[in-house]
Amino acid sequence: MLRHWDSSKHIFKIALFIAAIFFLVLALARPQWDKKEAVSGRQGIDIIFAIDTSRSMLAKDLPPNRLENAKASLALLLDQLAGNRVGLVAFAGTSFIQCPLTNDIDTIKLFLSSIDTELIPNPGTNIGKAINTAIKAFGKSSNSKAIIMLTDGEELDGSAIAAADNAAKNKISIYAVGIGSLDGATIPALDKDGKENGVKKDDDGNVILTRTNPELLEILAKKTKGKAFMITEGRSGFQKLFAAISSLPKQHLKNSLAFQYHDRFQIFIFLSLACLITEMLISERRDEK
Repeated sequence: MLRHWDSSKHIFKIALFIAAIFFLVLALARPQWDKKEAVSGRQGIDIIFAIDTSRSMLAKDLPPNRLENAKASLALLLDQLAGNRVGLVAFAGTSFIQCPLTNDIDTIKLFLSSIDTELIPNPGTNIGKAINTAIKAFGKSSNSKAIIMLTDGEELDGSAIAAADNAAKNKISIYAVGIGSLDGATIPALDKDGKENGVKKDDDGNVILTRTNPELLEILAKKTKGKAFMITEGRSGFQKLFAAISSLPKQHLKNSLAFQYHDRFQIFIFLSLACLITEMLISERRDEK
């Protein structure tokens, strides 16, 4: 029997079988190429949410506290902003871009969930820096732009009005959202483990109250042709905010290219089948002379 068996054909058949498996694996990976750029036809605006993370945002006049209440309300608002580009800036004594502009709402929500009062170690509330950081976050965008400032408005630096003038110069509207009550609330004191340990007091032992500053927020909004809102209870203020920003002129969003790729797995399925069929058709018998 071995005299009629061709070892070279046997090796070739094994090679074809291995090649068939290889091409099948490639097909299962769904390879794509021939990338094509397609400009999105969506219209929208660019929005930067600037969120106050100072310790005063731990006040509980809005349950469970100002910051968590604002985050929960903002998460609901984000669901209504699909089609727009949104970014996040976090600020306290300083500020930074938490998430650059994106139209991926789920990504924004992920970054939003990570914001807390421990995010920025610098104490205080520097609204001016927050506005200037938000302006930088827009880059060279020529779309309609809005900064939505969520804060209790206790600006300690005094640079907010100059920053608002800078925003107006760049044709950016500020929508200032005051978080908290006008009557004021105590600020929880935290121990080294981050657990509540009474309330904050000044050097003389007096309890510190944090009050929302609607006057400053009104000035910031007026200077930039925006609007100011107060969130003292419930979430009706956020619906008014949504109605206000929805009235902004929408434009075709720049830099909103969609990349389309063509599936090419069919090529590898064909090659796999061709190898299998060829392997089956080849006989291992030695050719008779």
